[in-house]
Amino acid sequence: MQSSEDVATAVGRNVRALRQQRRMTIDALATAAGVSRGTVIQIETSRGNPSIATLAALAAALRVGVTSLIEDASEPRVTVRRAAEAATLWSSAAGSNAVFRIGTDPPDVVELWDWTLQPGDGFDGEAHPMGTQEVLSVLSGRLGLRVGATEQHLDTGDTVLFQAHAPHRYSGIGDGPVRFVMVVLQPGDAGLVPPTSIAEAELPLS
Repeated sequence: MQSSEDVATAVGRNVRALRQQRRMTIDALATAAGVSRGTVIQIETSRGNPSIATLAALAAALRVGVTSLIEDASEPRVTVRRAAEAATLWSSAAGSNAVFRIGTDPPDVVELWDWTLQPGDGFDGEAHPMGTQEVLSVLSGRLGLRVGATEQHLDTGDTVLFQAHAPHRYSGIGDGPVRFVMVVLQPGDAGLVPPTSIAEAELPLS
């Protein structure tokens, strides 16, 4: 069982880390939780054990459960998603599919996808919030990529990083299926800065 000192240390470390992840100031967290600025400072510096009511208020303001505030996070968290747990979130009549492998919770979102597109098949992706980026790496086959008015052809082993705030399309353009992995990076402040211009999407690849 954790001692009171260990609990205070864990709560202080977790509250500070969660507040920073959510880009909240100490004053903003105090206001959202309905506690004083001094209380937040004391908790983050492990100078006292907060009451259950204060813990619950902080957890609600940080959008987590109380358990997330008191768990010992001194060891890195390791999350494993087995192959059988991955979800196929898109498929086509041609046999193409997109498998969602794993991802993080907001505010800073990272997603890992595993795609297979049959020859001549494609997928049209909608524009993401400004600041979102995608990284694609072709494992086998040939991939057609269109981002706004820009078109690229990628071969096995090729990798691309692009800003995803314009409509985009992935297409299988080789003689056989193309398989690629994709990472979506969407920071918590994505979409807060309006784009100055967004290229118009061209017609889908035929």
